[in-house]
Amino acid sequence: MTDIRSGYSMDEHLRPIIDGKVVLPNFKEVPVRQAVSIVACYSSGSVRGNARVPGASSTTWAQFFLEHGQGGGLTGRGHVLLYGPASGGLAGTFAICEHEKVDDPGANHNRGWHPGHCKKCGLDMTVDSGD
Repeated sequence: MTDIRSGYSMDEHLRPIIDGKVVLPNFKEVPVRQAVSIVACYSSGSVRGNARVPGASSTTWAQFFLEHGQGGGLTGRGHVLLYGPASGGLAGTFAICEHEKVDDPGANHNRGWHPGHCKKCGLDMTVDSGD
């Protein structure tokens, strides 16, 4: 596995999910209306693929909206809209890792400096919201 401190790899980590080769990790269904509102705010566009929902025996067409961190790297999380002619579709979130942020030394939350990383996978989760 590659070092994911600067972000997950599209080819190594996300492509198997988008191609439906693995079940959507940590999939959580969300109301379609809520999902549409959320994906309308994505600036990075979407990726077409074939999702494998937990418990399903086959894949279904899907649009993936991948989350990027403040530094631009992929976080391994995102939203997915799933095609469903009979059901009217399905929407949800997925996450390779359910990140748990740990503050790094030098954090100064009063000034908007929030350095940190995920204690599970090491992803850099630093946010600079200061001026």
